[in-house]
Amino acid sequence: MMSCKNGLMITNCIIVYASIINSFSTGNVPSIDQLNQITYCQNNLPANTLQYATLLVDNFQEKNIETAVKVMFCESRMKPKAHRWQANDSGLFQVIPRTWGWVKSKYNIPYWDYPIGNSFAQFVPKYNIKVAALLVQEMHSRDDYWKPWSSSQWCWEDNKTFENIWRKEKNN
Repeated sequence: MMSCKNGLMITNCIIVYASIINSFSTGNVPSIDQLNQITYCQNNLPANTLQYATLLVDNFQEKNIETAVKVMFCESRMKPKAHRWQANDSGLFQVIPRTWGWVKSKYNIPYWDYPIGNSFAQFVPKYNIKVAALLVQEMHSRDDYWKPWSSSQWCWEDNKTFENIWRKEKNN
């Protein structure tokens, strides 16, 4: 079993899964090795992680994918409808309305509470992940700016702590 100690494992799993999904759309069949790797990844990543693989690959630079996965888990447990009433932070990355508005003022994304289907923009993974990626990679002087999620840094910064938390919750 490869643990999260190998920081590339998370990123590799996300990239392989996204490439398999894309190969289906082009009519290609994934290799046996790719399918075996996905089985391995499903057992060694928090539940529901792989469903966001294409959005992560489309929005984050490869060097930021691992941290993005960890932050999503620590902030929302991979639940797109997560909402914390105290600060009104919402979605996979638990973005607050003021921060969402700041990103909205610079980029073409829907307003925080814009109705989309039977939900609102902040709960739609496509937009929540996009806002997080813009905050991390575009809006600051460096392209790995994770400060908006410093309150959960204790959970995602250390690989061993992160793995212990998600594995413990998986087993409960």
